[in-house]
Amino acid sequence: MRKLTMTILLLTTVFAAGVASSARPRATRNRTASAVQEKATVKISSFKFEPKVLTVAPGTTVEWVDEGGRHSVEADDGSFKSDVLKQGDKFEHKFDKAGTFAYHCEFHGEKGGKDMAGTIIVKAKK
Repeated sequence: MRKLTMTILLLTTVFAAGVASSARPRATRNRTASAVQEKATVKISSFKFEPKVLTVAPGTTVEWVDEGGRHSVEADDGSFKSDVLKQGDKFEHKFDKAGTFAYHCEFHGEKGGKDMAGTIIVKAKK
């Protein structure tokens, strides 16, 4: 009889704990496309940006990594600009809105895609 009472008590405790935990709201991760934080990298080396043209989704942070030399990253329209970068330095900019964003190195390129320049294309994934 005592064994049966202990078993019932144990099952009641386990059941009660299960009911209590299911009644509490659980933390969930929002896995919608808009909640996904993405990151893309552009390498700066040999007086060029690689890739020269990069297509990303809105909400993506682009990171430029200087692999040698004295460079900068400056939007043609002035919407973003890095400090002077040297080997090992990084610059990041988050692109929230769709569009085409041309940029250049202030030391080795010019607006309009001349010499050391690149483009970030931001568009929603289908």
